[in-house]
Amino acid sequence: MKNTILLPLFFLISLMLPCCSNDAPNKMIVSRINDYELTLDEFQNQLAMELELDEDFKLTNETRKQFLEEIIRKELLIQEAKREKLDQQKKFIQTIERYWESTLIRNVIDLKSEEINKKVVVSQEEIKLHYDKMKNQNPALPDLHQLYNQIEKKVKEEKRIRLLKEWMDNLRKNASIEIFPSMLE
Repeated sequence: MKNTILLPLFFLISLMLPCCSNDAPNKMIVSRINDYELTLDEFQNQLAMELELDEDFKLTNETRKQFLEEIIRKELLIQEAKREKLDQQKKFIQTIERYWESTLIRNVIDLKSEEINKKVVVSQEEIKLHYDKMKNQNPALPDLHQLYNQIEKKVKEEKRIRLLKEWMDNLRKNASIEIFPSMLE
């Protein structure tokens, strides 16, 4: 009984292994730079990112070649930096850690901001209250209907900022934080 289960299982595994291989035999190489192989997929992904970042970038055969040369230059410099073990220096690692942390923080704040933006609703009553406060400070203020959209945006932004701050305050409130003041002296 055990062999009847194991035999088909081994057969299935042997069929799946070639699919899991990292070295796909049909990968198309654009350039080999020492031991590094730049695949067509990688080249196209980098090119697509460049097109997104630089609106003036015109895609021609010549610019493709120039872009490839730029990738080759960067890869050669990276390889040289690794040979010099610059990637293992403490200062480099700390810089990468700081960049990673700040990117992670920005991403979580962006994510939470999007969530909050979807939930924030501004009522006509809130807009009217805000307008009335403004009108008390400046009686020459134009009519509400002229400022309606502007006030709505302002109130929505104030709510969004308040909710984001509340979320951050809750993170701290729900965390286990211990401060040792003697270590700060």
